[in-house]
Amino acid sequence: MIGELNFEIALMREILINLNNDHHDNYDNYRFGKQPKQSFVKATVRKPFLKLLAKRDFHKQLDKNNSRPIEMLREIDQHLNGLKALFSILSDEESKALLLKLIAFRVLDNRKVKLPLNTREYWAGVKEIESITNFDDFIPVKFMSSKLWLINLNKIGIPLEFYLQPIGVYVDFILKQYEYKTSDNIIKAKNGDYVIDAGGCWGDTALYFANEVGDKGKVFTYEFIPSNLAVLYKNLSLNTKLNQKITVIEKPVWEDSDVPMYFIDNGPGSKVFLNHVEKHDGRASSLSIDDLVEQENIPKIDFIKMDIEGAELYALKGAIKTIKKFRPVLAIAIYHSWDDFVNIPAYIQSLDLGYKLFLGHYTIHAEETIIFAESPR
Repeated sequence: MIGELNFEIALMREILINLNNDHHDNYDNYRFGKQPKQSFVKATVRKPFLKLLAKRDFHKQLDKNNSRPIEMLREIDQHLNGLKALFSILSDEESKALLLKLIAFRVLDNRKVKLPLNTREYWAGVKEIESITNFDDFIPVKFMSSKLWLINLNKIGIPLEFYLQPIGVYVDFILKQYEYKTSDNIIKAKNGDYVIDAGGCWGDTALYFANEVGDKGKVFTYEFIPSNLAVLYKNLSLNTKLNQKITVIEKPVWEDSDVPMYFIDNGPGSKVFLNHVEKHDGRASSLSIDDLVEQENIPKIDFIKMDIEGAELYALKGAIKTIKKFRPVLAIAIYHSWDDFVNIPAYIQSLDLGYKLFLGHYTIHAEETIIFAESPR
């Protein structure tokens, strides 16, 4: 049982069993374009790593020729106690095993470590979504100079159509990024739920939740970046039966309300600043989740999803009253930094509301790691 192992030993084992791999088929060209040439981590890292892990002194002695593991192990060294704490509070074996795999992936990279989703079924699923994509009908977007194509999910029994990329549709609607299955339960937005969708982007997650919560449910989606909003409203207009359940909050979500922010519009890759910057595309004013609930007189919140480019902890702190009152399911992105891996689960646990924590991951690369938290109500 993984949970019975000492965290450092379990992590050491995970890294060492992957160290001599050389995966050539472990790259997501949909997300990152053409695969670049990469230098490989040498097997000579094995012996130093064994010593350094025991000493907790990664960055001072490791072979200087292995620059990537040096950098990543230095970061892990700084966060080791927090990662160990996360390992200990995760509620099932699957989550613990996944955490070890994700750490190893971030240390050694894709040529050494395959994440669980990289299977034939995964790629076949993406191809199936491509088969129902209209590549002649598209919207150009700023982010990575890419395109969003019209995809009609009615063809596979899901009453939705929108402009998106096939890989995103597969992650959202087939893998179901905001669901987690335990041995005896499914953590998800359910019929009649009221959902906060923090990080609405192009509207796909808002439509996903609207489809899940049924006629009596509601979705409140935060999005304020102009280029994202243009696509979001276009996608909502294509789904008239669902868009009536969706309220768009055109403000940044934050710990406090009425905080001025400046942004550079780059779609999902937009940058937001608390201080004035000369070259910016616009200014916005924040609205916390607690204030949204109060201002809109929302009677309940059952599910909170967040993927807001590293601002998740601040937004959670701005939802403290809502969380304590309603104890909603939480599905929070933690992949933006090691700090998020450590601090977001620790903050949820510190609320002492009986939340059980689970870890999910929904790509073959480092993005889209979600911490799920469920509390008895």
